[in-house]
Amino acid sequence: MNAIFNINRFWELEKRNFFLSRMQYIYIAGGLTGLYFLSMLLNVLTNNSNLIWLINFIAGTIIIAGPCFFEKSRGKHSSIFDFTLPSSTFEKFISLWTKYVIVLPLMIFILLLLLNIITGFIPVDGVQAHAKEMRLTENLYAFKTLSTVLFFQSIFMCGYYYFKRYAFAKTSVVLLILFIVVVFGAILMVHLSMQHGNMTFNLDSDQQQSFRVGYEAGHSMGFIAFTSDVIVKTCSIVINVVVPVGMWIVSFFKLRETEI
Repeated sequence: MNAIFNINRFWELEKRNFFLSRMQYIYIAGGLTGLYFLSMLLNVLTNNSNLIWLINFIAGTIIIAGPCFFEKSRGKHSSIFDFTLPSSTFEKFISLWTKYVIVLPLMIFILLLLLNIITGFIPVDGVQAHAKEMRLTENLYAFKTLSTVLFFQSIFMCGYYYFKRYAFAKTSVVLLILFIVVVFGAILMVHLSMQHGNMTFNLDSDQQQSFRVGYEAGHSMGFIAFTSDVIVKTCSIVINVVVPVGMWIVSFFKLRETEI
């Protein structure tokens, strides 16, 4: 167990990585702070907060695809020094996972929250209106929001470990192709189900028989709709949990394979 994870060794690794990443944190905090005040000034001058979406977009992109932007390329020759560090593969992976899944998102959230609180006390209508529009807590803690962020974040982390160069671009292309395939498959299934589900009614048939046929058809369609809704919700929850964990496991084994 000590060969896999040792708290003292992991703490030393964390201190080293934090020291090496300190400028990244400063640049991210400084960039978001500057953009925040620029957006606030624009709102005061023009009563239009057009940059709020850009702040959220940049913060979300950093959180989701951080490893692709801020970590150096991994390969058998480009990261020889990292491979020789006195720490296990599991500790190295947990260190990077902690940075991008916990530390960086928490830092960005606290930064924007503090900026909102501080600017909210400024007695200027435009500044207070900007702080109100920048509220982060309305949908942030929703399961759907958190699961979506973890879903894409785990995929981009896996892409960072698998693609030696241009990890962000290549992972984005893979996601786009998968999205097109899924949409095409969904359209095809809907088309086939509509063709299979076509029903014809004989208007000259007995009224009681027509009512019975209509009732049975409606009952069956309602049961199918309810069952489909339950299945979709269950699959959605399973995917939101299984995919991130699966991608993290795959990333770990890819890192271990690279270090062998």
